[in-house]
Amino acid sequence: MTAAREGAPVDASASETLRAAVLAALRDIGVTRVFDGAAPRAAVPFALLRELVATDWGSKTHAGRELRVGVTIRDEGLSGARAERLGAAAEAALLALPAALGAWQVVSAAPARFALVAEPPARWAALIDVRVRMLALG
Repeated sequence: MTAAREGAPVDASASETLRAAVLAALRDIGVTRVFDGAAPRAAVPFALLRELVATDWGSKTHAGRELRVGVTIRDEGLSGARAERLGAAAEAALLALPAALGAWQVVSAAPARFALVAEPPARWAALIDVRVRMLALG
């Protein structure tokens, strides 16, 4: 590892920075609430940030992180159409995250999974996973 990657600590970790940006982005997709982690019983449809898994990703000269973001949209009804539409809106919001996030630069965001799952009786879960690669600025 070079000195550039071992340098001064970054203001906030990539995970913390991305978590805040994802929660803010999900608030604008038309759900009743956005939860970070476990959700209590809540009015549907709601969004849940399931997990944020980070691994090392960078170069010899730049510290970086690859983060897998997992989001679930929960809904109920005879059709999963609304859950699917909200899932697509959530995915679009994640793919459109701002390039500059505090001390981090979003280099790329790519869809990893989108699934609509029926959960009887008449409940739906849209599962969205996005891969985000970030480099530390400075």
